[in-house]
Amino acid sequence: MASTIEIMTTYEYKDIATIAISLAKVMKQVKSRGQKAAAGSLYQTLYNLLLGGASSKRKHFIFSEIAMHAIPNLSKFEARHLSNLIYAFSLAEVAPKVEDGRTFFDVVALEAMSKLQHFNSQDLSNMLWAYAKMGSSNIVLFKATGDLIVGMKDLSTFLPQHLSNIIWACATADESHQRLFLKLSNHIVAMKDLGQFKPQELSNIVWAYATVCFSHSKLFSKVSDHIVAMKDLGHFKSQELSNIVWSYATSGYLHPRLFSKVSDHIIAMKDFSTFLSQHISNIIWAYAIAGKTYPQLFRKFADHIVAMKDLRQLIPQHFSNISWAFATVGMSHPQLYTKLANHIVTMRDLNEFKPQEISNIVWAYASAGETHPLLFEKLAEVAISMSNDFNLQNIDNLLWAYATVGKSDQQLFISFTPAIKSVLSQSNSQNVALVAWAYAVANVNDFSLFNADFVAALQARENDFGKKDLSQLHQWQLWQNELKSDIKLPPALSKKCHKALVSHTTQSSRLQDDVISVLLSIGMRPEEEVLTASGYRLDALVEVNGTTVGIEVDGPYHFINRQPTGSTILKRRQVTNLDGIQIISVPYWEWSEQRSRSICAPNWV
Repeated sequence: MASTIEIMTTYEYKDIATIAISLAKVMKQVKSRGQKAAAGSLYQTLYNLLLGGASSKRKHFIFSEIAMHAIPNLSKFEARHLSNLIYAFSLAEVAPKVEDGRTFFDVVALEAMSKLQHFNSQDLSNMLWAYAKMGSSNIVLFKATGDLIVGMKDLSTFLPQHLSNIIWACATADESHQRLFLKLSNHIVAMKDLGQFKPQELSNIVWAYATVCFSHSKLFSKVSDHIVAMKDLGHFKSQELSNIVWSYATSGYLHPRLFSKVSDHIIAMKDFSTFLSQHISNIIWAYAIAGKTYPQLFRKFADHIVAMKDLRQLIPQHFSNISWAFATVGMSHPQLYTKLANHIVTMRDLNEFKPQEISNIVWAYASAGETHPLLFEKLAEVAISMSNDFNLQNIDNLLWAYATVGKSDQQLFISFTPAIKSVLSQSNSQNVALVAWAYAVANVNDFSLFNADFVAALQARENDFGKKDLSQLHQWQLWQNELKSDIKLPPALSKKCHKALVSHTTQSSRLQDDVISVLLSIGMRPEEEVLTASGYRLDALVEVNGTTVGIEVDGPYHFINRQPTGSTILKRRQVTNLDGIQIISVPYWEWSEQRSRSICAPNWV
């Protein structure tokens, strides 16, 4: 190797290109085998000789020498050899710096653009792939190449791999050439069939179009129809399956047969060892976005995650996507939620979680009725430290989640007041109502937020509030009454809010009928479905030792892990404080236990 470098000054451009591509291919093979080879073996020796061990110092030295000898001769390189040279450096994953601070790729790009007309389809494909692979995006080069392809009358020389590489490269380099994407998609759609496309090529194509947000329904239909028509998906790797469903969900092309085909294939798999956490996260997220509920698919992935020895390969985005997806499709799996939460709370640095990830996680747990006190405590600490980085939707989801599970973290709610005030003018009706309700549940007041300006913001949105929003605002007004504040809703809006809460009715449950039956059997005269002055309805009112007592027969939806939800807490508190009625709860599990022991009257009578 040393002698080759010494006499390289005598080599012609063809020789330099040949040496570069040959060495790159050998080094790639040596790297994959040498890392696992036994000490003293041939591959271990080559690994140390050609790459310089794990640090790859020798590899960088060798390709830096090649670059030094190639640059003075770039004008002599023909298109094919220039493309091979670029491809070789990307294959070796080396981008040497040149004297003026630019990289080797920056210098070669100038020469490549002057010879683009002489590049064939494979040359263009390899070149763009190389730049994207190395993260050496060159706007001018990508645009010039895109313009060249767009101007071609015939793309018949472009093989599936060429098309895939070019599209993938542009998306990876974040160089969205609209006319190029349109040209290539139209070409693919016009093809008789996609039988020559490999799974990776199909996967890369739809991934690229989804990534650059380029809409082309015919292309997505063509690809999905082709995949669905396949006998089986055994040739698709886990990453390819992941990319495909992610792409369709992201692009909004929700082909039911495609999602069903992929789901059936995954469910039938016996071994999930090839699925990385990223693949699992993307697949579950995609099915949730698509609104496709496949219980068996979700259950298999959940069981797989639960069975994992540890979750260190998962990053914050994975925890967010997985928990969010299960909650979104309404898929219950307590062991999964416990596994995820137990790992998160043991992580050293939770500051790696982005605001949206924190928001999604607590929202998911609250929505799924799965609370984990330490998880909510830990994430609250992180959320407080980065409260200014949360956007409006993230704030809504976060505060709603803490209020829903009955976590009245005063410091958390107070820390978000400045952020809410700063975006109040941009908030829609649902945002404002939800924030008001969450603070009412948490019973955390901040006069700098809930003042005349806030009431004005509510009044400005009066005609936009839905029934649920109005009910929440009435509960907020009741909270202001609890606080004995001077803040009042305008009369017209207040009337609407009261009407919304009063009009909320529920059907009597079998459990409630059972409780009422027992009360009657012991001589009580319960009054059912009583509307209080505050606007709440109570399941029953009874006289106990001369005192009027409200009876609330609370089924499963009133609790999360047998702890009252935020809505339940708020109702009990406000009826007690404003209506002066003592509330007694009859939890469904206690009633069931008592009835199973043949106790006719509950112990609170």
